[in-house]
Amino acid sequence: MINMDIGKAIDGRFSCREFKNKKISEKDINKILEAGIKAPNAGNLQCWKFVIVNKEEIKGLITKAALDQRWMMQAPVFIVVCSDLKKLKTYYPGKYKLYAIQDTSLAAENIMLMAHSLRIGSCFVGAFDEKAVKRILRLPDGVEAYAIISLGYPDAKKSTKRNSLNYSLSVNKYGES
Repeated sequence: MINMDIGKAIDGRFSCREFKNKKISEKDINKILEAGIKAPNAGNLQCWKFVIVNKEEIKGLITKAALDQRWMMQAPVFIVVCSDLKKLKTYYPGKYKLYAIQDTSLAAENIMLMAHSLRIGSCFVGAFDEKAVKRILRLPDGVEAYAIISLGYPDAKKSTKRNSLNYSLSVNKYGES
């Protein structure tokens, strides 16, 4: 059982873009993915699909499709978070694309928080050529990629700051405090 205060996990997690040359165990990858499948999701349909990428050649192709963000290649593992749109569309014909985005984002956050609890760094990558990633991973029709999460042991410390809550907060109506 993981024993990390959730507040510390949320506060300590950051978008890590520098990784050590150290493999992640299969046991830890499984813990991380188990956290992903425990995320809330539309109608409890659990339409997420995960593709683990750990071969250098495929990581290179994914990195190129992700606007050639070369720092990604340092990470030993990518998890590509996908959604089965056919299944969602059956139950939610008007909202399935929105629900796919929401479901995969919730799963991704759980994945990144669990990784952090295991002292594994992560970075959510949303900027990528969806068609290229679909082709590279041979995703079937109706399954689309929504996020790439790079994972690895951090070789950097958190350095970003956040705005105060007051900057983002309204009460009852937008713009009212």
